[in-house]
Amino acid sequence: MSDAAKIKILIVYERSGMGHEIMANILAEEILQDDRFETLRYTITELLQDPLSELLTKAWVSAWNFFICHNWIELADILINYLMRLILLPIGEVSSVAAMHQTLDQIAPDILICTADTAGKCLGSWAKEKQIPFFLVITDLSVFIDLVSPDATHICYFPETVNAVQSFPFKLTYWSYELTRSSSLSEQIQFISRYLYDFVICYPQNRIYRNIDRDYKPQNQARCQVIGPLREAKHFKIRERKTLRDRFELSPSNSCILIISGSFGGNFCTKYLKYLQSLFLDSLVVIVACGRDEKLRVKIELMAGKKQNCQVRSLGFVDNLHKWMSAVDIILARPSAGILLEAMLARTPLLLPRQAAANDRGAISFVEKYQLGECFTDRQDLNLKIRRLLNEKELYQNQIDALLKNYPSTFEEQSANLCKILLRSLES
Repeated sequence: MSDAAKIKILIVYERSGMGHEIMANILAEEILQDDRFETLRYTITELLQDPLSELLTKAWVSAWNFFICHNWIELADILINYLMRLILLPIGEVSSVAAMHQTLDQIAPDILICTADTAGKCLGSWAKEKQIPFFLVITDLSVFIDLVSPDATHICYFPETVNAVQSFPFKLTYWSYELTRSSSLSEQIQFISRYLYDFVICYPQNRIYRNIDRDYKPQNQARCQVIGPLREAKHFKIRERKTLRDRFELSPSNSCILIISGSFGGNFCTKYLKYLQSLFLDSLVVIVACGRDEKLRVKIELMAGKKQNCQVRSLGFVDNLHKWMSAVDIILARPSAGILLEAMLARTPLLLPRQAAANDRGAISFVEKYQLGECFTDRQDLNLKIRRLLNEKELYQNQIDALLKNYPSTFEEQSANLCKILLRSLES
């Protein structure tokens, strides 16, 4: 151990806008604020100490955000979720392993935690070499191959993700072939060529992605821990809907829908506000969370004045969005694991479009499996699902409560549980 008084924990993440940094911050700033721990946070690019890597990361993050903001979901999926993993992932791992291991040597953590994609193989081989605990925190519900490692303990929200993790055959090159700082050029070329054969040439048999929409046959014994919903401490506090409605000046008789698009804003919010304005629902209030997107807020306010059949309110950046989520009847959102967890903790049913990138499809499957809300395909379907949610909202709230009973009910319990998992890993 690095220090007799402190356990040094390194959290590796990436500033990609997909929950990785949020989870790293929750771990470092809330859960691991303990006298026993010293926490450090590094991005993957900081570990590599390579300006080109920093530039490439910023480029793909910008491209992803651009595609999602414009609702070009399929293009984002094909180019970034699939093609980059099929072609560039093995090349990137081969080229980064030596530099990453060298930086890890200097930091010398006692426990290694990763909340990001694409770094699991390099981090896992270093942790195995040094014989220290390694944790992969899976911030989505569905998984790609780079979020699964034979050398890691996988922290998952729900058992469905464990089933997906354990469905990959570890006999394939990606998991069976070791990459270390001492791997020769011929060994690196061999790894890349075998990987491309397994996952490009033989793609129909060897898929790089698992959704949670089915039960898979187990093909490995990867270590996994199910922890339930994990968000910031504020989300776990019980919030009384009537009190919040009074505070936000929302009438008890109004049907309130909150539109959220995460940090992307843009076309998602305007598209679905138009849909809602075309419905003939009595006493409808639509609240659009615009965040820091002032251009979007101006558009929403212009749209609000054009239709009189529903009230429209826009929110700028607020630090109490979680309270708005508890105050409304429905949350209409872009699918993601983060919004799913926050809606569950707010006890508010979700309304999700079926169009989603692969990493977010797990949220749709989970909502449908446990009846935590509804998913829709088009405007007509949206109308039907909204009416069902409003007419039977107690049913959906009861389903959410029933599911939450299986997991820690307070942030303090959740924090203690995770700390116990980390400390126990040092004993084995």
